[in-house]
Amino acid sequence: MRTVIKVERTNCCVFNNSLNRDIASLGGVYGVNIDNYKNEVTVDHTDEVDFSEIFTKLKENGYNPLDEGKY
Repeated sequence: MRTVIKVERTNCCVFNNSLNRDIASLGGVYGVNIDNYKNEVTVDHTDEVDFSEIFTKLKENGYNPLDEGKY
């Protein structure tokens, strides 16, 4: 599955590599892409993914996910 998460702001692309690794290390996640221009984080995942863990990682790295309750 693929889920696109809108975020309020994105950091400089230098920080994207560490966030990609953080999110990709979570169970059920097999791909992550951060688009600084669209303010989107795309996550490729299985049905077992825990979105609360993804949102925690985003917040720890300075991203504010929008519509968090939707997931």
